[in-house]
Amino acid sequence: MPAIRGKPKEQISYKCPHDLFQKINTLIDQGKYASRNDLITEALHLFFENQNRVPHDAIKDWLMSDEGEKWMKDLIRAVLKEI
Repeated sequence: MPAIRGKPKEQISYKCPHDLFQKINTLIDQGKYASRNDLITEALHLFFENQNRVPHDAIKDWLMSDEGEKWMKDLIRAVLKEI
């Protein structure tokens, strides 16, 4: 993913738990993010975009996604096998 550029930035300091640090570095190594800064910036954007969403809406969105639809179909198949 290309670097996020063009907006003035402020510097902050953040101490990250080791397991999250490793996951961040893995995503950067895989080329999904250009830098730790870009990953953290995107995570914060997603957080602020979704902080006012009702959990019900998030669940509904997930169930309507391809992953959620597959999960539901698999669940229904499992229940029908037991009948």
